[in-house]
Amino acid sequence: MSEHPQDIGTERRKYRRVRTDSVVSIRRIDSPEMVAHALDLSLGGIRFECVGIELEVGETVQVDIMLEDCTATVVGRLVRVTELDAFAQEVALAFLEMNDETERVLKETLPEGYEPDARNRGQ
Repeated sequence: MSEHPQDIGTERRKYRRVRTDSVVSIRRIDSPEMVAHALDLSLGGIRFECVGIELEVGETVQVDIMLEDCTATVVGRLVRVTELDAFAQEVALAFLEMNDETERVLKETLPEGYEPDARNRGQ
């Protein structure tokens, strides 16, 4: 994982993002899971690409993120959905819920020394 160049300097995000090459599964309530490809990740959210899935801003979904030897599960709200072509979307998800174990796994998986951007804490 590596920091995005645009995440340095004047950043309005609460958490810095790091690139990832993880597989995620997305699940609406009472729906089968769908697989997507994570692009970047932070303690506050994830951005991923999906193909053949119709997602809309405002939807709440559960996401399982494969991180090294374990799976982190979060519930989040879709805050941005961008059509890349007729089949693919890029999606930004803000985390709403995660248990303590998932938070621990995310903190341990992010690069050493990673922490929320101090100037944006409390936003």
